[in-house]
Amino acid sequence: MKEEETKIRQFYEILKYQKIYPVYQPIVSLKDGSVYGYEALSRIKVTNNSFGTEELFQIAEKEKKLWQLEEMCRSLSLKRAFGKKERQKLFLNVDANIINDTAFVHGFTRKKLDKYGLVPGDIMFEITERTAIDDKETFKETVAHYKDQGYGIAIDDVGEGYSGLNRICSVSPNFLKIDMEIIRDIHKNTMKCSLVKCILEFCKELKISLIAEGIETKEELDKIIELGVCYGQGFFLGRPKEKIEVISEDVVDMIIELYKKHQVMKYQPSFFGTVETLCSMGITTKKDTKAVDIFETFRKESGLSEICVIDDEQVPIGILTRKELNEAFGGRFGFSLNSKRTVKEIMRKDFLVLDGNTSIESVSKVALSRVQEQIYDAVVIIKEDKYLGTVTIKNLLEAAVTIQVSRAVDSNPLTGLPGNLLIQNKIKEVIEEKNPFAIIYLDLDNFKAYNDAYGFNNGDLMIQLVADVMKESISDSNFKGHIGGDDFVVVAGSWDVKDICQKIITEFQRRVRILYNQKDWENGYIVSKNRNGFIEQFPIASLSISVATNEKKQYKDVFEFSNEIAKVKKRSKKIEGNSICSGLEEECDHEK
Repeated sequence: MKEEETKIRQFYEILKYQKIYPVYQPIVSLKDGSVYGYEALSRIKVTNNSFGTEELFQIAEKEKKLWQLEEMCRSLSLKRAFGKKERQKLFLNVDANIINDTAFVHGFTRKKLDKYGLVPGDIMFEITERTAIDDKETFKETVAHYKDQGYGIAIDDVGEGYSGLNRICSVSPNFLKIDMEIIRDIHKNTMKCSLVKCILEFCKELKISLIAEGIETKEELDKIIELGVCYGQGFFLGRPKEKIEVISEDVVDMIIELYKKHQVMKYQPSFFGTVETLCSMGITTKKDTKAVDIFETFRKESGLSEICVIDDEQVPIGILTRKELNEAFGGRFGFSLNSKRTVKEIMRKDFLVLDGNTSIESVSKVALSRVQEQIYDAVVIIKEDKYLGTVTIKNLLEAAVTIQVSRAVDSNPLTGLPGNLLIQNKIKEVIEEKNPFAIIYLDLDNFKAYNDAYGFNNGDLMIQLVADVMKESISDSNFKGHIGGDDFVVVAGSWDVKDICQKIITEFQRRVRILYNQKDWENGYIVSKNRNGFIEQFPIASLSISVATNEKKQYKDVFEFSNEIAKVKKRSKKIEGNSICSGLEEECDHEK
């Protein structure tokens, strides 16, 4: 009892004399090492204190002084956050129940933010997931109230606590923070990795950003970046400090290198990625720089292979390679002849420049078709005509190999066409881009009966025939995929695809004849067992083609589109023989 009384006495002393001070821990982008924001944490400024910060808040709740303590911590955190740069966020911890307190609602005003030179957009309320919510409806209303004013919401300690996904869905937060116990030694634990992957997929669907807390080793950081988490926080990146400070350059460089490494390793096929993902900034120079200075730069930077020359508008105008500069300054008179010359006088102007939106496969083909003397030179990448960076041939070839492996893994072994994962990603891509598109769904009618009557080998020949007809009838600019079985898909960059559909049907009808014996073809049907095991006549195989476009309807996501195409397919399957059916009710044609 005496110990409890001592704690309460110390609590009121802390409250009365504001014996609390804030510390700030950086939240870092795991793509480029930039600081996205800082979490404000409170520390007790009392010598020989008998409890920590967490117990301090527990005592405050028992003494019904929770808001007073919260307000003090928050005010001090705002007051001393003067080192925060514009657009960087300040994450403030909030108890899930204190947010319902009327004192909180009226106490945290725009006026207080103005006092410290802040705006609502700077503030991210971080709600711990460890606490049960007393009044869920009021809580949701209060959160909505603050979101409407421009404040952000983050859910802390995801993976430990009461509410799980219920709270997340109810408040639609901007951020989730993964509990540090999940991050601890994640590189050694496949189950933890799987859990983070699931949370990432959940966040992608709801457009929520993810922060990994408690990163304490390089190995943990490496694995988190490999998994694709956007932001990180922990002692390895930056410890909580009384003053807002930038993180070390070594950590920034490490994040950039790890991100680049994993981007190459997990690069997806070209139709959902570009060479920009492989681009590194490199070193640039201006045309008036002394050539000898660049020679010295190459001498000091042993890993440097080229330097791009740019003008005042950031447009690439030339390139200097290590090999060519060594040749220029080598020999008996090389140094004396070139030491006074400028970069403009010795740079090479015939170098490969490509837009960042170019596919990796296209860049690889162009780069490897250069003359032998230039084949190993880096490719200069531009965006909107301005220098973006360079891509080495090594990185280009590694990515190209990864593309081929990825395609092999997710290609249908029978047809060689992209499979389900690539199809879903392609459809998701065109839906999000909102450019004109048409998605064509092809389905074989009476295929099962044919397969039963003629055998699996002939069934495979018919599947291959559809794939061959698609490849020959549709240009390479359109995506072609094999969902599985007798289902195929085409993604075209235009609304008008009727000619494509007609060409597929005409060619299929002409070539499918060779897969039937003369008697069945002349009869126009085969005799086979139906689904109930009874003998029945089945017509010659035909194609049902269903088409959905975004000409008159914009789809929110792949799920909504799938529902639409399913309805069109249902109408198409009701038509006997070859048919083309679009998303419009009246546009269904029977093709002879």
